[in-house]
Amino acid sequence: MLSILNIELKPEKEKTFFHQKVSLFQGVLMEQIDSDYAEELHQNGLKPYSQRIISEKDKVIWQIKTLNQKAYEQIVTPLLSADFDSVLLKHDDEKLEILNKSLSVSSYKKLIDTYYLGECPKTVKIHFASPTSFKQNGQYMIYPDIRLLYNSLMNKYDAFAENEAVRAEDVLEQLTEHSQVIRYHLSSTAFHLEGVKIPAFKGNILLKIQGPQPLVNLAHLLLRFGCYSGVGIKTAIGMGAMEIVEKEDKHDR
Repeated sequence: MLSILNIELKPEKEKTFFHQKVSLFQGVLMEQIDSDYAEELHQNGLKPYSQRIISEKDKVIWQIKTLNQKAYEQIVTPLLSADFDSVLLKHDDEKLEILNKSLSVSSYKKLIDTYYLGECPKTVKIHFASPTSFKQNGQYMIYPDIRLLYNSLMNKYDAFAENEAVRAEDVLEQLTEHSQVIRYHLSSTAFHLEGVKIPAFKGNILLKIQGPQPLVNLAHLLLRFGCYSGVGIKTAIGMGAMEIVEKEDKHDR
């Protein structure tokens, strides 16, 4: 099961830089869920959810995405409760009124039927919507390395998809070999975490996938899954949010 919960908030103060305070929202989330499950999340490596803050002109949206049934029940269900009607950021002593909650759900089967069993195009435009970074050999990788991108998505997919597995070294090598960034518009940035700035990037890439259609479709399946899981490091606290840009740009042809 896959889900997206959008919580629209009304700040008491100026909402600028809320995207730099995702760790505070992480604290709110942990307070709402069962303590045993919170401990389970703390002990495990990959997390079955991702989140980010979306600051728009007239509103702030706290977006939480879950990757399996248990995460939905343990995380989304408490947040949907009518009793959860405000968000208190204790560090900033700020209370944000919840104006609206909207939920959408999907499934791994739907992803597979639509993309892996479909007829996907050979190009796809990816938008890295929040600061994104990978870590390799102890170093932050602040650009969208294709192998690291696919490797991250495969690991997350296999960790949470029920009775499904896509991770294989030869498949990873094929995806890497047959994929190429043919256009990009990226900028370096940083993710703010408790006084630390993690080097990262944001922006768009246009990815071209060559090879047989099943390989193209697998790439699309993983990238669509990434719109729920996020990609790279620290997706549970706001990094690595990604989207597929649906509208074709004349320059992308």
